[in-house]
Amino acid sequence: MIRPLRRLHCRAVIALGILLPAAFVVGVAARRPIPRMASLPVGLTTSPQPSGVTIWQRDDLFKGTSIQVRLLRDPIGRFTVAFSAVRYFVKPDLIVYWVAASPVGAGVLPDNARLLGSFESPSLTLPAESATTSGSLILYSLADQEVVNVSVPARFNDSTR
Repeated sequence: MIRPLRRLHCRAVIALGILLPAAFVVGVAARRPIPRMASLPVGLTTSPQPSGVTIWQRDDLFKGTSIQVRLLRDPIGRFTVAFSAVRYFVKPDLIVYWVAASPVGAGVLPDNARLLGSFESPSLTLPAESATTSGSLILYSLADQEVVNVSVPARFNDSTR
């Protein structure tokens, strides 16, 4: 009883050893070609630049990281900030908050923090009260659920500091 089953099993393994590689080769050869584009659309080729007049540019707002912050005044008259960081500054899902005064707890996002947007955005509009009240920018990693860095308190208006 066992001997006929062993023969059947041996033949099945030999057949699979021949048929499976052949089926793999036929499957790879029968694939559709990869679609190619002659050129990318205009919206994807150029990175959007922040619009507005640069008021000031600072490298010392965030301690311990080399993040450059530019304060801009857009054509409507609102203040916006633009960020640029060195290539090795990689944090997952980094978003920016603004909070009046300096945050109390280290590593905790305050309840009164206002979401500005993604760190990768060309420019982020600041709330109107940021021109009259000093506040801090908070970099928060959404993926890690942690505060990455907090800026020193600053007033975002036409003054140079």
